[in-house]
Amino acid sequence: MVELRHLRYFVAVAEELNFSRAAERLHMAQPPLSVAIRQLEREIGTELLMRTTREVKLTVAGEAFLAGAQRTLAELEHSLSAARRAAAGELGSLRVGFSWSARFETLPALGQAFRTSHRDVKLLAEEMWNARMAEALRAGAVDVAVALCPEMSGDLSYETIRSERVVVLAAAAHPLATEHEIDLQALAQDSFVFFPRELAPRLYDVMVGLCRRAGFEPAIRSESFHTGWSLGVLAELQAVALVPESVAGDLPEGVVALRLSDPSDTLETAIVWRSDDASPITTSFRQVAREAFVAT
Repeated sequence: MVELRHLRYFVAVAEELNFSRAAERLHMAQPPLSVAIRQLEREIGTELLMRTTREVKLTVAGEAFLAGAQRTLAELEHSLSAARRAAAGELGSLRVGFSWSARFETLPALGQAFRTSHRDVKLLAEEMWNARMAEALRAGAVDVAVALCPEMSGDLSYETIRSERVVVLAAAAHPLATEHEIDLQALAQDSFVFFPRELAPRLYDVMVGLCRRAGFEPAIRSESFHTGWSLGVLAELQAVALVPESVAGDLPEGVVALRLSDPSDTLETAIVWRSDDASPITTSFRQVAREAFVAT
């Protein structure tokens, strides 16, 4: 039976046309190399090399066999390399679910950092509400989630990758629109526009909690903040909204961002994954995410 080592030995001799140089290249002694080539010829049933005291030449059969042997070894090396890269998280695909706010700064930063070190991993990102993420992870619809104040579940793992100051989005005509920083309590008489609580319960509760800590119960309007943003009518809603600071980099026309003066008013973004997921690609993505915002 022809073995891979026989192919390697034959290719080395055929390319060097010298048994001594081939043995050196293979880091072995010449006699075992000669024996292995004879075994290969017996297995095939024909001579592959013509040997004289002066030279080594390929026979017609040897020339035909060489091309196939080289292809086989090249394909094997490619397969081995692909397997090693897949095991290291450098090949394959990764499906990422993400919160709306992540698309402004967090997700692009993660995508660029991951692409730099994992160019052959295919990324597919899907925006989704936090309430959907746990089931999407369990079902394998996504491999990892980038979530603002994610919902907590015992079968999932979490790692906070960044904490951002909270800013208030308000219409440019708002009385406080020209202020650089404001106390959240200054908005106690304003209406707030959030989103239906069932779409992201924990995030909703955190935002309400910020208002309560500032000393008031927010008056929440029934409109959806995200719908108002998407439709370009956020400035017309006569209400304010709370968002992480990264959202302020790409505001709709007629909307301004006001930073809250209390530095402890923050919103955290976390990476979420299945606790039993040992995928090297997911592990690599988490490592990149861990390092992407280490200085922020």
